[in-house]
Amino acid sequence: MRILIVHNRYRERGGEDSVVDAESSMLEQHGHCVERLFFDNGDISGTIAKVLAAGRIFYSVRSAKRVKDALDAFHPDIVHVHNFVATLSPSVFYATKSRKVSVVMTLHNYRLECPSGVMFREGAACEECPKAGNFLPAVQHGCYRGSRFGSAALGGSIALHSLLGVWQNRVDRYIVLTHFAVEKMRDGHRVPTEKIRIKPNFVPDAAPGNGGGGYALYVGRLSPEKGISTILEADEKGLLTMPLWIAGEGPMADCVRRAAQRDGSQLRLRGAVSRAQVQELMRRAEVLVLPSIWYEGFPMVCAEAYSLGLPILCSRIGGLPEIVLEGITGDHFSPGDATGLAVALRRFHAGTLGRDQLRQAARQLYLDKYSEKRNYEMLMSIYNEIV
Repeated sequence: MRILIVHNRYRERGGEDSVVDAESSMLEQHGHCVERLFFDNGDISGTIAKVLAAGRIFYSVRSAKRVKDALDAFHPDIVHVHNFVATLSPSVFYATKSRKVSVVMTLHNYRLECPSGVMFREGAACEECPKAGNFLPAVQHGCYRGSRFGSAALGGSIALHSLLGVWQNRVDRYIVLTHFAVEKMRDGHRVPTEKIRIKPNFVPDAAPGNGGGGYALYVGRLSPEKGISTILEADEKGLLTMPLWIAGEGPMADCVRRAAQRDGSQLRLRGAVSRAQVQELMRRAEVLVLPSIWYEGFPMVCAEAYSLGLPILCSRIGGLPEIVLEGITGDHFSPGDATGLAVALRRFHAGTLGRDQLRQAARQLYLDKYSEKRNYEMLMSIYNEIV
């Protein structure tokens, strides 16, 4: 099969970019002919560039030409679109329509219902735009990059192309990561639910660990939506029953560093670490802590933990409860609840949940749902529906 991967890369490389790379490589390794067409937003800086970009966010003639040229040169069976904001624009869907090519789009976030893509504002989950049926709340709060102008441009573009039938008629299948995401798309009424398929992210297999390090582990960006404050509060109150190592960097790094330096703190800040170091930390860790307070898409750290047989304690929010099976591969606590996090950690530390059974179940869930082999089967099933 000939597959054209189209993706607008982010200014700061993140999990979505990693998923695109991993998925593309997986397809190549299975013998498919894959072409990558990447766009980026690196040249959008300065007032004039931002004003011009706001216009192109509706439709980019230059990007449409690049897509058409790629289609004419490569002749794909499938075009798989990931992110289209902002340089690529919805012009990609007009270009593919003109060449009568089947289109799959992965919704890694909630962009079609929320200009910021994350449904998170002022320290809490936010669903104002889907409930209002428009993007005026996002414009009022400047949700897209802190800009009312940018929020109006992006929200207006999504709404306009919805009126023109792009989301309903010019995408053949949508891939979302969880059942929770299906419900959010259904609430928004822009995406036909009969076109939605669920396919989670995956990671390559790795040799499982045995724990034994005597510590819990957090891996990820140190930022408010990730629930770092919940960890800091639990530690400050002396509620943590075992050391909690923190691997990552971000805007709250200094707060974590100061907290870890407090006498009696159970926190150990490791800072930025490589993927190989993350795997080694996970192999020795007893449990992964995921205290997010926003609607995560599908954290890659979950699939990675399961591949290594590492159980997870997570917030009961968004799609996390369907990824972490309570009492089977981990435990849940209320988002933002420091005491609840500590209770879940105490139950795990005391062996109430059966640590060996949790590790075995985590590894088995990886093999059943989040391995490369299973992911390839799911992706090809979606492609074959429309080819």
